[in-house]
Amino acid sequence: MSLHYLVDGFNLLYALPDMPPGPWERKRQALVEWLRRRRPHGNNRLTIVFDSRQGFGDRQQMADCEVIYTAGQTADDWISEQVRRVPNPRIVVVVTNDRGLQTLIRGTGARIVSCDDFVRWARKDQPRRPPSSGGEDDRSQITDEFKKKWL
Repeated sequence: MSLHYLVDGFNLLYALPDMPPGPWERKRQALVEWLRRRRPHGNNRLTIVFDSRQGFGDRQQMADCEVIYTAGQTADDWISEQVRRVPNPRIVVVVTNDRGLQTLIRGTGARIVSCDDFVRWARKDQPRRPPSSGGEDDRSQITDEFKKKWL
C-alpha cells in the first residue's frame, strides 16, 4: 500500500536541525531539496503545504513532490480538508508538530508523525516506520491508562 505524506511545510522547516538562511523562498526550496536527498517518506507520495493567506493556491511539482501554497487559508485547514476528502484516510500520513492540526486529524484514520520523528527518519541509520492510525502517542497513553486502572 502506497502512502501519501502531507507535510506542514513551515512546521517542518522549523524542525530542521539547520534552517537555511535567507528569504522564505530560499528556505522552502532548501526544504524540498533536503526531502529529495534524504527521502524520509521513502518512495511514497509527498505533498508539502505552505501557508499563503494572500496567495492564489499555487501548485508546483518540484523534483518528485508537489508543493502547495494555500489560497486564503492556513496550511492546517488545507491539510485537514484533504484528509477528510480522500476515500481512504488510512493511506494519509500528516507530518506536523502542530497540536491543533493533530487534534483535527485524530479520529479520521489518518496517521500522524511529528516533524521531529520525520527528521530523525531522514538519518540513514533510523528505520522508517509510519505510525498506526491515530499516532503512537495515543497507543502508549491508552496502555498507561489501562495499566493504572487494572494493575
